[in-house]
Parts: sequence; C-alpha cells; structure tokens
Amino acid sequence: MAMPSLIRAQIDRLRGGGLAAESAWGLLLELVTLVGTILSFTLLGRSLGAAGYGGYASLYAIVGPLVTLAASGVVLALLQHVVRDGEPLAATARSCLSLSLAVGFPLTLLGSGVAALVVESLTAVAVLSILLTEFVAAPIVQVAAGTVQAEAGFIGAAKIRLLLVIGRIILLVALFTTSQLTVASFGVSMLVFSTVLGVASLGNVGRRYGFRFLPGRVRLRYLKTNALYSSAISASALNTDGDKLVLAANRLVVDTGLYAAAYRIVSFGLVPIGSVVNASHREFLVNEEGLRRQHLRRALRFGVASGAYGLAFGIFIFLAAPLLPTLLGDEFEGSVPMVRWLAPTVMLRAVNIFGLNGLMGLNRVGLRTSLIVANAALAMAIYIVLVPRYGWEGAAIGTLISETIAVTSTWTALVLCQRQADRAIDDAADPRPTGGGS
Repeated sequence: MAMPSLIRAQIDRLRGGGLAAESAWGLLLELVTLVGTILSFTLLGRSLGAAGYGGYASLYAIVGPLVTLAASGVVLALLQHVVRDGEPLAATARSCLSLSLAVGFPLTLLGSGVAALVVESLTAVAVLSILLTEFVAAPIVQVAAGTVQAEAGFIGAAKIRLLLVIGRIILLVALFTTSQLTVASFGVSMLVFSTVLGVASLGNVGRRYGFRFLPGRVRLRYLKTNALYSSAISASALNTDGDKLVLAANRLVVDTGLYAAAYRIVSFGLVPIGSVVNASHREFLVNEEGLRRQHLRRALRFGVASGAYGLAFGIFIFLAAPLLPTLLGDEFEGSVPMVRWLAPTVMLRAVNIFGLNGLMGLNRVGLRTSLIVANAALAMAIYIVLVPRYGWEGAAIGTLISETIAVTSTWTALVLCQRQADRAIDDAADPRPTGGGS
C-alpha cells in the first residue's frame, strides 16, 4: 500500500505550489519545439529535395555533438553554481556568457572546417550562418533564459525559449510560402533574429536583476562544470541513438527506418516527462543544510509518479501498436512488434532521470556524468555484439538491458551517496567529545 500513497503524494505535490504551472509551461515548450522539428523536416524537405536536405541534415550532424558545450552545458553550469552553490547571480551569469562566447566562436571555426570536408551541397554562407546561429547567437538566448531560471524559476525562462522556437517557426513558414526557403536564406534569417533576440534578452534580464549583462571574467570552475554536464548530455545522446547507428552501420536499411519510426512513436511518451524534468530542475539543486535524506526523498517523489506514468504509457502503446500502419501507412507494419519491444523504455528512462537529478542535488555531478558515460559505452558494446546476430531484436534487447542497468546503477549510487551525506550531517550534529575522561 506504500507505493500508491507515494504516487498520490507526488501527484498532490505536482498540483500544489508553482510546480504544476511550471510543468505546464514545460509541456508547452516541448510541444512547440516538436512542432518546429516537424515543420523543419517537412518544409525544408519539400523546398530542398532529397539531396539538399541531406546536406542540411549532415550539417546538423556536425552541430549535434558540439552544441552542448556552448549552450546546454553552460546553462546547467549557471544553475548549478547559483542555485546549488549559492554564488552571486550577476557575476556567475556574466562569466557564463563569456564562457558561451569563448566556446561558441572556436566551435564555429571547427564546424566550418569539418563541413568543408564532408558537406558539398551547401554554400559557405549557408554553413557559416547556421553554425553562428547554433554555436553563438542561440546560446546567448539560452544564457539569458538560464539566468531567469536560476533566480525566479522556470516559467520566465520558458517564455524566452519559446520566443526563439516560435521565431524559428515563423521564419520557416514565411520563407516557404514566399518560395524563398533555402538553407542560406533560413540560416541568415535565423542568425539575424536570434542575435537580436539574444541582445534584447540580455538587456531585459540585466535590467530586471540590476546589473549590466555583459561578458565577465571566465572562471575555471564554471568551465569544469560545463564540461561535466556537456559530456553527460553527449553521452546520453549517443546512448539514445546508438542502437540506430549500429543498425545503419550493419546496412540493415529497412529495419533501421522501421525501428527509427517505432522509436520516435515510443519517445512521444517522454514529452510530459521532459516538461516535469525542466520545471523541477531548479528544485533539485536546492540543498537545505542539515536535512537528512532530502535528495533521495525528492528523487523518489518524482521518480515514483513518473515511473507510474511510464508504466501506464507503456501498456497503452503496447496495446495501441497495431494502429501504427493506419497512421503512417502499410509499409510501417513491421514497426508494430518494434513498438511493443520498446514500450518499457519510457518507464525506465522516467525513473532514471530523477535518480540522476538526485545525484546532481547531492553535488555529485562528476559521478553522475561518469555513470551516464559508462552506461552509454556499455550500451554501444551490447549493440555491437547483438545487432549483427539478431538484427533489430538485438537492438531492442540491448536497449532494454542497458536502460535497466542504468536505472539500477543510478539509484544504487544515489542511495549510497545519500547515506554518506547523512553520516556527515549526523557527525556535524553530534560531535564526539575531544577532552579527557573523568
């Protein structure tokens, strides 16, 4: 009977306070981003054709593994040092802005060099404008949003991020409807828009919190935290896409397409989880001195409720899988068993992410990153062994095995680290006598 009560308690927690509103804004941001992704694929695909879109996709294959260094990692470092470590907002935000720019411009040069070697169908203007947007201009917007999130919560940050996503959608539609949509026109338009939005956001946020939001001195500890978070994000992305990469590498072309479609359908179940993760990130960084078991309890509250949702979604998608050919066409009949194999992954990932965030709250970011990297490496090893022999079934089995191991290792580490933290609290509260005996 304890488990249902935990679930009810967390549902009440989500309804109460501002977390429900923040989760709703997170869900809106996730859904609008999803719409933008679908429109990018559809409109650019129609305007560019297969070859042109292939060049665009190849360019983003270069951007993907690197952009976390200039954007996501910097924002997470900002939140870590302001919320968890209590460092001054203005100095930290300005330092993180400098860090983002210091990383973004060299990444643009590196990406341009790689693109010159592997992307033949795009002009230099197209390549440079896209890279400057993704590595420099858009990260400025993200740093401004992260500053708001660190000080006031997620809703204000979500509004700034929504402006960037909605602007992207408007530009795509406008260029497409006027028959002007090319990679170069889209890249230049996005570069101008995101630069203006970034500068305006820095000005508004600086005025709101009483400081001039200009680049400040880069601090080495912020660079280290950025590297830890960025490594974790990149490893997580590799873990997510590793099964499909190995399928493609083994030239299982049809199975790769069917499996990718099945994976995308199942991944839609993670959209509500993503909104809660974004909304609760700041809460996980709060550390109340002297309070035992706080981070384990917080992780359990969110993990139990999200795991229950993941289980329900898994059952639903398992039963609804035969409808997939009706939605996508008869050629996707082969995706039905794949969806059923992958159905448990939503529950496993929902539980795992909150265990990882519990470690973050305990200030064990290095251990958190090590677990993510190690689990990604293990997953790739399993795929390499199983996929050549069993095809897509090997990919699905490997995914389930690696996700189960990730959950087990994460929560074991969280329990052990929380016990260690609790012992330190007990020792501080009850110091042993140091004087001589009576």
